[in-house]
Amino acid sequence: MNRVLLINMPFAAVESPSLALGLLKSKLVSEGIPCDVEYLNIRFAEMIGMENYNFIVMAPAYFAGERVFAHALFGNNIPDDSQYYAFIKNTSPPDTPQRLHRIKSQVMPFLDHCLRDIPWHRYEIIGFSSLFEQNLAALALANMVKRYYPEKIIVFGGPNWEGIMGKTLHRCFPFVDFVCSGEADRTFPELIKRLTYRHPVEDLAGIVYRGNGRSVYTGSAPFLMDLDSLPLPDYDDYFRTLRSGSLSWVPPYLLFETSRGCWWGEKSQCMFCGLNGEEIKFRSKSAPRIIDEILYLIGRYNVGHLRAVDNALSLHHFKDLLPELARMKLKARFTFEIRANIKKHQVKMLADAGISIVQAGVENLSTHILKLMRKGTTSLMNIQVLKWSKQYGVYADWNIIFGFPGEKSGDYGRCLELANILTHLSPPTGFSQIRMDRFSPNYNRAGELGFANLRPMVSYRYIYPFDTATLMDLVYYFDFDYREKIDDGGFYRPLEQAVWRWKGKQDQLYVRKEVDGVFIYDTRPAATCGKIALSGVPLDIYEYCDKIRSLKQIRSWLRESGKGDLDTGLVKTILDEFIGRHLMVTEDDRYLSLAVITYRPEIEAKEDAGTFP
Repeated sequence: MNRVLLINMPFAAVESPSLALGLLKSKLVSEGIPCDVEYLNIRFAEMIGMENYNFIVMAPAYFAGERVFAHALFGNNIPDDSQYYAFIKNTSPPDTPQRLHRIKSQVMPFLDHCLRDIPWHRYEIIGFSSLFEQNLAALALANMVKRYYPEKIIVFGGPNWEGIMGKTLHRCFPFVDFVCSGEADRTFPELIKRLTYRHPVEDLAGIVYRGNGRSVYTGSAPFLMDLDSLPLPDYDDYFRTLRSGSLSWVPPYLLFETSRGCWWGEKSQCMFCGLNGEEIKFRSKSAPRIIDEILYLIGRYNVGHLRAVDNALSLHHFKDLLPELARMKLKARFTFEIRANIKKHQVKMLADAGISIVQAGVENLSTHILKLMRKGTTSLMNIQVLKWSKQYGVYADWNIIFGFPGEKSGDYGRCLELANILTHLSPPTGFSQIRMDRFSPNYNRAGELGFANLRPMVSYRYIYPFDTATLMDLVYYFDFDYREKIDDGGFYRPLEQAVWRWKGKQDQLYVRKEVDGVFIYDTRPAATCGKIALSGVPLDIYEYCDKIRSLKQIRSWLRESGKGDLDTGLVKTILDEFIGRHLMVTEDDRYLSLAVITYRPEIEAKEDAGTFP
């Protein structure tokens, strides 16, 4: 059987192994196909230093990682460095050109080192996985390998090579023999077997091959429906590489998956999201299978941080997986992506299960913009999940994105108002205009939605020497125009400034029960008083509105719980007092308290017990 070498190139994160390569290696070995994995991203980070490596990974300059490898592949067929540096001048720190020049000077020594030190003679098939800014580093090395070892079979896969992108890249780079497009769990091992025994590949779905001098795409790979049948990922090569070199001090985290596709996207795909490509159908592992995998990874690699790559945690796992993780009390912490419309007890379940970080899917604080995104959430729901996450010690990672046709100036004004009063909650990590991603509804329905003049993102001009028509089929990101200009009402710049101030805050807004009463403590700049006593009906209402409530619900609850049959005007007066002090927010006759409650209110216990509907 042909021996396989799988390669992970810069600029994949050094802190974690490749889940895709870990799964493929495990699958190949189980089928009797010898396989090794080279983590050359770690080797390059050792050469240039972690500070420089992370500078590239986090660089504000578009495609800096691709750019530093571009000349190794294309020579002078792309614009020279001075043009690129002029292009990024206004979006980069002043020392960016000097840093990129120093990093680029190490590229050819690195590639020569790879060519010299890897025992290529041992392998018949060389596989490259390409995600984000790995394309040109992988292509540059693949080109050199093919030049020195023309008998080697070069195979590419990964998100950068899915669908039409894979077919176009295959056509542009003749040294690439095959492409595995989409899920390769079955396709890649089957391709190796057919190549070993010289069987035809034309009927193997999910690949691109060369037939009569043309690149031929056999169509989408079949989805793997039974995720429990996946092997446990093999990360041995990663840890051998990391722990034997100069970066052994880097604290690693492990990637794992509990599902593929997106259960929300199957119903209503978010307009900006192209993450799933052609594979949005949701499939999930069973809870026992996930537990087995977690225990295996923690036990084998002695790592206490695991990140799920899922698009969104399955709702079923609140019933089976999370309670079991809470019961086991593992000495590990987890990161998951969630939907923002979860309930308070579910946030507590996340914390109890050891899920200390969530990507909360908040995206914006304007209900109208959230509707334009098809997020299925509202402004108050997003604030609610941020508040509950704060209460239970779960860090919520989220972004503000904007730029959807149909936005109104009031949307920006609403976000600005909230950004100035929510400074006690986790701030947004990012604040940016939407990207136009291939496979997203925005891309697929651009003209219908109000976008115009889709074209490859201008940054691609500095890394690929191809014409626009070729780039249209090769790239993942696109620039665009709006048919109608969006009016931000002059709120954009103040909103941006408010977000930056928020990111530097550690304000507090919480309710605490003490011997002499219940008090709200408030250190926000928006505070009208640092300490406020609560009692009687105002306290009852504030506790009740820890969850989003309508005015009708508030009045009914007060009456049914024996708190009093207050008329609408009196209840509104109390609510308006809280709103005036920035202690509560309202929208469409619905209300939400903003302070983090540090105790368990009576109403919450009764609702959980089913006493109140």
